[in-house]
Amino acid sequence: MEATVMMRYDRVPHCLVTILMLSCMLCAGGCGAGSANDQLSDDAWLSGESGERSASSLRASIQSVMNDPMEDSQRAMLKRALDNGGEISHADYLSAWNNYKQCMVYKGYTEPPLQTVNGVVINLVHFNFSGVSEEQQMKFHHDFGACFDRNVMYVESAYRDARANPELYRDLDVAMVDCLRRHELVPVEYTVAQYRKESDAFTNMTFDGEQLTQQQAYARRRKAYSFDFDNPQVRTCVVGINPNAIADEIEEWKPFG
Repeated sequence: MEATVMMRYDRVPHCLVTILMLSCMLCAGGCGAGSANDQLSDDAWLSGESGERSASSLRASIQSVMNDPMEDSQRAMLKRALDNGGEISHADYLSAWNNYKQCMVYKGYTEPPLQTVNGVVINLVHFNFSGVSEEQQMKFHHDFGACFDRNVMYVESAYRDARANPELYRDLDVAMVDCLRRHELVPVEYTVAQYRKESDAFTNMTFDGEQLTQQQAYARRRKAYSFDFDNPQVRTCVVGINPNAIADEIEEWKPFG
């Protein structure tokens, strides 16, 4: 049995949403022409969508979770970030992920693989549960959630937000288009509606009758986007906001060996 899981949550101030283990979606990002900086005050690109934010600033976002249950090591990292304008250091980011890995190994599982894009961990896990009983899987999901939540979840979210969604948009499609616009990767007239249309095409593209490998199909599907999916900054937007778009790049993890 296999499952691809996104290790993240949509943060709401003062509320912890526990990771649920059996979810799978797809979305993405890419290139364009023109300067978005000239029109950042113009909200036409929202196409009528909500520009609601989860917090007023990166510091406020971190402050809202400081009293939630977590290991002292993660709380200390967040405190350091509060003294640094809401920015998690790369050293603390890597340390938090390492603490999560050690937690899983301590509980008796194989070491979780961590893949990165431009220094940002791809927050997805492709589990392989072949030959594993339901009871073992249930215990694993409990352990996995506990290790992730208590050791890295808040640090991971704050680090990712600072690099891809500093405006803290709640709607991930809005956050993606904002990221693409801020880095001038799409034309100024590129809208959330257009992005959603392209994302739907990416997700629903089929190849009936064609003998394509998974990677060949993935390469074809990425062409649904009107921007350059291979652009390094585009990939930072994708991994920081909705890494499900690069799920086909994730290596398999057999936590039971």
